Amino acid sequence: MAINAYSDIGLATAQSAANQANKDKKSLGQDEFLELMTTQLRNQDPMEPMDNGEFLAQIAQFGTVNGVNELLVSFQDLAANLQSSQALQASNLIGHQVLVEHDEGYLSATGMVQGAADLGSSADVAVNIYDLSGQVVNRIELGAQSPGLVPFIWDGTTFGGERAAAGRYRIEVEATRFGESESITPMVASTVTSLTLGGIGREMQVELENLGQIPFSQINQIL
Repeated sequence: MAINAYSDIGLATAQSAANQANKDKKSLGQDEFLELMTTQLRNQDPMEPMDNGEFLAQIAQFGTVNGVNELLVSFQDLAANLQSSQALQASNLIGHQVLVEHDEGYLSATGMVQGAADLGSSADVAVNIYDLSGQVVNRIELGAQSPGLVPFIWDGTTFGGERAAAGRYRIEVEATRFGESESITPMVASTVTSLTLGGIGREMQVELENLGQIPFSQINQIL
């Protein structure tokens, strides 16, 4: 009876340790996992000790988890290196004009707004310029255009020929095919003033003059 009682205690303790090991080994480090394995071996049923196959299987599981952790660290290092390389290359953009996906352009007191639209197929193209109150201040008719990048320039004048006030304006590109119109995401030209690293897993941000931050991936072309 004493042996059976001891055996029951050993089985319960071993099972508890095994369950804890299986539950935690994905999140615990090497030292913690080895400690759990040692506890499991110490408290196993002396009448039915763990066989070699089961023991080796658990060691193999640990090796797999450990290998995955090492692989994760390697990927994190690689991601950090790639981000540093990207940041170094992107730093050359500071002070340069780029073409970015953006639905607003900034009109300076004496300047103009340049942009483009990427057509998937031939269409009649027009560009509508809105002030921040939603009023149309001008419309640029570009006529029939072939597929590809279609550039446009707004000289800063209104329908009446007056100079529009300096500031931000919303841009809408309208493509018409067979009598049906659709809006196309516009691209505008702006100057890069600074960069902000996003950290591992987050995209780098680009600061544009008078337009704020955009994701690095929205840069379409360097002018």
